Amino acid sequence: MGLFVSLSVIALVALVDEHCDPNSCEYAIAVAGGLVVPSETKSKWPMKAGKSSLSTGLERAVLTQAWADDLDVETTYLQWKSLKPASERALRMMARSH
Repeated sequence: MGLFVSLSVIALVALVDEHCDPNSCEYAIAVAGGLVVPSETKSKWPMKAGKSSLSTGLERAVLTQAWADDLDVETTYLQWKSLKPASERALRMMARSH
């Protein structure tokens, strides 16, 4: 499970595909938002290569209010859709380009 942000659905498919099967995922068009680190962290960005398994500084991060509202079942207006059709389109586009 994860939270991914992308400029297009096709780019989202590629991003999600790095970690899991996009055919089993859903997406929604969301408002601008982010993750907030609630306290000082010793982590530095950009991180050094190969250090991603150590503390990222996001372990205690919380969602901004807009994202918290959008991801809460009681307050959301998001319409979740299967990512499978976009994944299939991406595969067809890749097949045509080769």
